[in-house]
Amino acid sequence: MRRTCAIIIPVYNEDRAIADTVTRIQAICAQIPAYDFEIVCINDGSSDRTGEILAGLTGITLLTHEVNRGYGAALRTGLDYCTREWVFITDADGTYPLEDLVHLLQSAESGFDMVVGSREGAGISKSPFRRLARWVLRKMVHGLTGVMVPDLNSGMRVFRKSLYSEFRHLLPLGFSFTTTLTVASLYSGRRVRYIPVDYLRRIGKSNIKPVKDFFGFVILIVRLASYFDPLKFFLPAAFTLFGLGVLRAIRDVVVVNQFGALSVILIITAFQIFAFGVIADVIVRRFQVVPSAPQIQSGTQDSGLPQVVQDTTIRK
Repeated sequence: MRRTCAIIIPVYNEDRAIADTVTRIQAICAQIPAYDFEIVCINDGSSDRTGEILAGLTGITLLTHEVNRGYGAALRTGLDYCTREWVFITDADGTYPLEDLVHLLQSAESGFDMVVGSREGAGISKSPFRRLARWVLRKMVHGLTGVMVPDLNSGMRVFRKSLYSEFRHLLPLGFSFTTTLTVASLYSGRRVRYIPVDYLRRIGKSNIKPVKDFFGFVILIVRLASYFDPLKFFLPAAFTLFGLGVLRAIRDVVVVNQFGALSVILIITAFQIFAFGVIADVIVRRFQVVPSAPQIQSGTQDSGLPQVVQDTTIRK
C-alpha cells in the first residue's frame, strides 16, 4: 500500500519563484512512486502576480487568503485541509533543496516523528546580530528541552499529520510556527532528526523582520516554558532575586546596620515568584494532556528524553 504525503507551500508575493518551485516539486514527486502526493499551495493574500500564476498551474490544490494573515496561518490552512499521513512543508522562494525530499521521507520511515532540513550554505546570514540571535534562541530551547537544536526554525521538514493535530492549539500564526512545533515535539519526547541541507540565497525580498521576529521568538519560548514546565522558568528567576536580596541585605547590615527596603522587596518578590511557579506547575500537571508515547523501532531503547539525531552527511 502506498504511503500518503501532503506538500504544503505557503506563498506570499513570490511571483518570481513560485512557478519554478511547483514545477520542481512535481518532478521530484514523480520520482518517488512509493508515495501518493498532494501539493497544496496557500496564497496568503499576495499583492503581486502570485495568485494569477498559481491559478494557471495544474496538478495542485490552491487555497486562498483574501488578506495576508501570516506564515503560520497559511500553514494551518493547508494542514487543516489535508488528510495525508505525512506532511512536507517548504518555502516558495527557491532557497531549499527540494530534491532532498526523498532523504527526509526515508528518515521518517525509520521511526522518526519529524525530520528537519538543517540549513547550511550561502543562504545563511553571516551578520553578527543574526548569529548571536540564533545562538541565544538555541540556548533558551536547550534550557527548556535539554537539546541543543542545530536549526530551530527551518521551514523545510517532514512530520506526521498527527503531530500537528496534537499541538495545533499551540501553533501561532506567524513565523514562529515551526519553532513552536520543534519545541513542543522535543518536550513531549518525539523522535526528531536533523539532516544538513544546502540552503540557497532566496529569490526576491525576504519578509522576515530580524529584530521584531527575534523578540517574538523570545516571548514565544518563554510562553512555551511556562506552558510545558513552569518551574524551569519561575525557579531561576526566583533564586536570582532571592540571591540579590540576600546580598543587598548583607551590604545593608555591614554599611548601615539594618535591612534596607530594597533587600526586603527583592526577597518577598522572590518568594512570590516561587509560589506562582509552584501553582502554575500544579495547574499544568493537573490539566495538561499527556502525549502518546513516541513510536520506537524494535531493537532501540527509549530513554524517556527528547530524542534528536543529527545526520552529519551533507546531501548534494
